[in-house]
Amino acid sequence: MTLIKELTAEEKITLEHMKKGHPGHTPRMRAHAVLLSNAGFEAQELSDIFGVCKQTTIAWLKSWTKDGICGLLDKPRSGRPRKEKIA
Repeated sequence: MTLIKELTAEEKITLEHMKKGHPGHTPRMRAHAVLLSNAGFEAQELSDIFGVCKQTTIAWLKSWTKDGICGLLDKPRSGRPRKEKIA
């Protein structure tokens, strides 16, 4: 359904760096989803790959289309930050 058709070489490099090196798991998944969508994967296939619902996948791709790399980052949330588990 929703495909990311055209990515510049610079966008691909930025997304690859984000996919491999961003400290947050979710932004890495979002960047990977954009790259896979550009490669021809459909929204349902992406949702199966990442274990999220199709609506979530579509929201990621729309955020990319609207806001670029900033659309893939987590937005600030209210409330107390999560406690880190000590191993």
